[in-house]
Amino acid sequence: MTHKPMLPEGPFDSFLRVTVDTSTGSAFTDAHRIATRAATGWMRGPDGPYKKQLAMAEVVDGAVREALLHLLELGFIDIDEERMRSARGWPMGRSDTKEA
Repeated sequence: MTHKPMLPEGPFDSFLRVTVDTSTGSAFTDAHRIATRAATGWMRGPDGPYKKQLAMAEVVDGAVREALLHLLELGFIDIDEERMRSARGWPMGRSDTKEA
């Protein structure tokens, strides 16, 4: 199981991140490849921007949703709901309130 740092006490305090191995051959690169194929399939499918006129934000939202949902449905990733509900705030960007 991945070590998860403690949650910050305040909503704008530094939110420490989990260390992720992104090297070639890691589980992350496998998950990334699977998610990319799912997102590309959505983009080229009937609900994607090749068939519908969508704003860029809708394209990003649809592709991320499809990729995340696919990995969840396969059981390759889990959402730690308890941790999410316990956090006093969520950084919405990777560099938001990140410990330097």
